[in-house]
Amino acid sequence: MGTILDALTSKFLTKLGQLIEDEVVMTLSVKKDIKRLKKNLEYFSAVREDTEALAMEDRRIEAWWKSMTDVMFDVDVIIDLVMVHSQKLLLPPRSVCCNQSMVSCFGKLSFDHKVARRTKDINEKLDEIKTNTQMFSLDRTIRQQFQVTTVDRNQTSPIDELEVVGREIKQSVGNIVQMIVSGCHENSRSVLGIQGMGGIGKTTLAQKIYNEQMIREKFQVRIWLCVSQSYTETGLIKQAIRMAGEKCDQLETKTELLPLLVDTIKGKSVFLVLDDVWKSDVWIDLLLSPFMRAFNFHVLVTTRDLDVLSEMHAIYTHRVNKMNYNDGLELLMKKSFQSSEQISEFKNMGYEIVKKCDGLPLAIKVVAGVLSTKKTVAEWKSIRDSKWSIHGLPKELGGPLYLSYNNLPPQLKQCFLWCALLPPNFGIHRDAVAYWWVAEGFVRKEHEFSVHEIAEEYYLELVRRNLIQPIPKYVDKAVSTMHDLLRSLGQYLTKDHSLFMNAENNNAMSNLRRIGISHAVEKIPALEEHKCLRSLLLFNNKNFKLIHKEIFRKLEHIRILVLSGTSIQNIPESLGNLVLLRLLDLSYTEINKLPESTGSLISLEYLSLLGCHHLDSLPAGLMRLSNISFLQLEQTAVDHVPKGIAKFQQLYNLRGVFESGTGFRLDELRRLPNIQRLWVEKLESAVPGTELVLKNSHNLRELGLRCTVASTQERTRYQTDEVVRIQQVYEMLIPSPSLVYIFLEGFLGIRFPEWLLSEPELNMPGLCHMHLNECVSCSELPPAGQMPELLVLQIKGADEVVTIGTELLGKGVRSAAAFFPKLELLHIIGMCNLEKWSLNRNMCDDMEDNSQQLSLMPCLKRVLLLDCPKLRALPQDMSMIVNLKRIHIEGAHKLQEVVNLPAVLWLKVKNNACLRRISNLCKLQHLFVQDCPMLDQAENLCSLNRVYMIDCPHVQEFRNCLAEEEQGILVHVAADGRNIFPDESLCN
Repeated sequence: MGTILDALTSKFLTKLGQLIEDEVVMTLSVKKDIKRLKKNLEYFSAVREDTEALAMEDRRIEAWWKSMTDVMFDVDVIIDLVMVHSQKLLLPPRSVCCNQSMVSCFGKLSFDHKVARRTKDINEKLDEIKTNTQMFSLDRTIRQQFQVTTVDRNQTSPIDELEVVGREIKQSVGNIVQMIVSGCHENSRSVLGIQGMGGIGKTTLAQKIYNEQMIREKFQVRIWLCVSQSYTETGLIKQAIRMAGEKCDQLETKTELLPLLVDTIKGKSVFLVLDDVWKSDVWIDLLLSPFMRAFNFHVLVTTRDLDVLSEMHAIYTHRVNKMNYNDGLELLMKKSFQSSEQISEFKNMGYEIVKKCDGLPLAIKVVAGVLSTKKTVAEWKSIRDSKWSIHGLPKELGGPLYLSYNNLPPQLKQCFLWCALLPPNFGIHRDAVAYWWVAEGFVRKEHEFSVHEIAEEYYLELVRRNLIQPIPKYVDKAVSTMHDLLRSLGQYLTKDHSLFMNAENNNAMSNLRRIGISHAVEKIPALEEHKCLRSLLLFNNKNFKLIHKEIFRKLEHIRILVLSGTSIQNIPESLGNLVLLRLLDLSYTEINKLPESTGSLISLEYLSLLGCHHLDSLPAGLMRLSNISFLQLEQTAVDHVPKGIAKFQQLYNLRGVFESGTGFRLDELRRLPNIQRLWVEKLESAVPGTELVLKNSHNLRELGLRCTVASTQERTRYQTDEVVRIQQVYEMLIPSPSLVYIFLEGFLGIRFPEWLLSEPELNMPGLCHMHLNECVSCSELPPAGQMPELLVLQIKGADEVVTIGTELLGKGVRSAAAFFPKLELLHIIGMCNLEKWSLNRNMCDDMEDNSQQLSLMPCLKRVLLLDCPKLRALPQDMSMIVNLKRIHIEGAHKLQEVVNLPAVLWLKVKNNACLRRISNLCKLQHLFVQDCPMLDQAENLCSLNRVYMIDCPHVQEFRNCLAEEEQGILVHVAADGRNIFPDESLCN
């Protein structure tokens, strides 16, 4: 933590310098102690970089280091307390009587005395710590810093392929897949195992098998369950039900869930992966019985323990061996470089580094993350020759894993260690974790970038260094997980002050600074004993039901309080004592009110009330919190937002705000210069103003505008004058040119706003995502084809649209010579009156003579057409879309044919009453058909290698239309009417 200490002292020195200049805040005696504290910390900027490693090797230094860590936490507290007190003194005075004024004066003297005493204690501890001169170095090196140079919020990236390299592992995949498939017949059941040490690649191998085409072909249902050590029975059953294609949101108990699981998989072929199993009882006592009701099932288990597989009666065990050096070198180079030309130059040095990784894929990947920041062979050599072996660290956590951590810049070290506080297999959302890091004080503003943008860059850098692994389905890497070994490393390095508490580890030591509590912990410990606590995290723990009314008087140092998904109903008034609290997450709790003392949370920056369905009001004192940067009010029963949002000058993300009588007004948005994400609701009740309220929002990236539309009848009950008023409201909400995402939900006007209909590419030149949902009265769509950067377009529930024609294409984008030059994903959903869809470019109005040379959707890859019952035909010009690979058509009951789509590889047609013919899809490889009673014709489907037809009475006629060599691949599966392809989605 030498470099972390460097970052902390630098931050503290800056703050202390500000305090010394502050004439308002303290008496002369306090200022004297603060100056002494600053001088002491300047001395500590010379602490050795290898202090943390030395502390693991030497008990005496370990004690020194622990004392140092504790003192740094105390310094952080005292600085923040003084700064908060300074803020209080600068607040506008309220009318007080003489006696109250005297009490306030005595309160200040009492506070100054408290600060002086605590600062003196800290200085004395620092004097003691300084006596060990061995821990200081006069020879100072320039420590690595992570500099944010550009922040590109629009970047997306292709889904990374699994890092499966080498002939041996590929052969292992093939052998196991063949073994599973060959044993797949009625009433067949088997358990197979993958065993090996942590970080050796068990999960990667299982993922490769899970995604193999032969497995997809043979099994109707595939289920992946991450078990780990802290699983809950209900959590696992819920995940199994969801992956099998059913919903279970309203069910909470094992007794309710098990019958639904049985019903969901009964009579089907099931492939189940149990990843990271530590005890066999998860299978023997919980899952075996319901899975016995499947038509057949095969289970693949990954574990470190051979006894687990023996107890589960595994018929085959594959032991994962370490990588040979050549395969390891291939993986190292793949994760280190983007340029293939550089590989030969670094190959020899890379080979030596791979040897030091001892054949562990995880080790190779994290070291590759370090090497990706090194640009010369000499820098690679310095990594090879650096100290890899750390005495005192558990063997599996040392070497390459510690090296990857130790080579992080100081601010990234803090962020990495913080992630270890989260539950195993936790989805680390980029936006959420960025706020957590900001609340902890890990992120400092840099150049022209906001602190939140910098935090997001920290997240992406941890991804680039392979220290957190992005979940593949999120192409922008917005959600990641942390490997259990890296998580264990983080927990080991922070064991003196941080704890993730699970069912086996619920005896917390004293003096903890951060606690995360697993949803599996049934008895929550006495938290008031941890008076120095600064972060408390509970996610979805239904056992947490009651907060003692005095607890927050004892936990005065808390900065982060996450109680998301717990069963609490009341928040005590003592909440107001948490003057250092920066982040409060009460989402999806059962609270019905916030205490009035919320207005005393002077440091609060983040407040989430998402999904608090019983919460019907906000305390007036909330409007006093000038530091708020994130406020989320969506899915609550709140019917009045108090006036004063405009005072929140730091607002970055505001969600669920709405006009309400004498409360919030839309014109307050004009005075929020830093807003980047904004969702405004209940616009059917808003009053139009005279100004464009978002014209000064130069940083706005995401805008959601929503009217409340509960039913079809409610959609049409508005009078003409009301509709005109709603349209006027939307006209005044013209966004800034910086917009990237726009969501129009339930728009009740008869015509889209002019800023969306007329040259939208000038108003929103960088727009990437456009979602037009439940715009029920608009008969004409905006010219989205003119948007030069648009990646995703969704049109849903536009009831008045009968024809989609050239108005959607617009004039095209001249600079790209295309309509929709970058569009990748198109969703047309719930268009109940849509009869005709045309992409005929020759009919476009107002175009120059060379318009026919504009290409049509050159990047479009996927189309979803859902619940358009009157649509008679697909556009003829769809055959001109050269990269269209996947189409899902469902609920198009007038559609008779799907023809002439030469690029399409994947087609799913379901519940299409009149569909008769599929023809001229010469590259089609995967065809899924369900509940299409008229389908009986096929032509020119010469590339098929997988076909499923379910609930289709003319399957034999369809099959007879296929060429002789195609008929052999047809798979006919009898079904009971439900969706038997839950994992075959448009985005797989």
